[in-house]
Amino acid sequence: MCRFLLQDGLSVEILQSLSFRTNLGLSLKNSLAHFTKAALLHEIEEISVWYDEHEALEQLALDYRVKSLESASHKYDRYFPDRPTAKVFNDLLGFRSLRDDYDEILKNPPPDALRIVNMSHGKANDDGYRGVHVYYQLDNFHYPIEIQYNTYFDRQLNNWLHKYLYKKQYPLAVGAQMRTLYEQGKIKNEAEFQEVLSNVLRCGKERQ
Repeated sequence: MCRFLLQDGLSVEILQSLSFRTNLGLSLKNSLAHFTKAALLHEIEEISVWYDEHEALEQLALDYRVKSLESASHKYDRYFPDRPTAKVFNDLLGFRSLRDDYDEILKNPPPDALRIVNMSHGKANDDGYRGVHVYYQLDNFHYPIEIQYNTYFDRQLNNWLHKYLYKKQYPLAVGAQMRTLYEQGKIKNEAEFQEVLSNVLRCGKERQ
């Protein structure tokens, strides 16, 4: 039994029922080079339809999204040819949950099928994002499912970072600097985020 899953109406059994088995005949541990882009995107389109019709999702109150074909295509191009397919498409189905803190997730050992990625203090290459991600994968022939856990404080900045920095090709240090300023109380709303970001980007250009 996994308490932090149950608090959101999830369980290992529900995640298992939501797991899609690839029909491409190869383990998803294989790199993208082992699959054609067309075949993968066709299967991802099938997965999207499958999730749209899945009764278990209709019964959950938890916020979720199914990755778009456009986003999947972008990820394929970004990580081709060497990245393992399961790591590229580890969030075709993604849940988002808000927490007061991350303690219960991090202090209790998860079931074997779950993998926890702790980014509550940042990524190895810090871009300002904070959270804890939990991945469920039934086996190497099933696509993983992602559950993003954020505190309210972290989610607010994460949303602004995604809106104003994601896919803009700014240096990662920009996001990390915005996080520092946010923690210092210099960013309290979206308008202040935009103003501070403009200053950070301008100072960065002046130093070049």
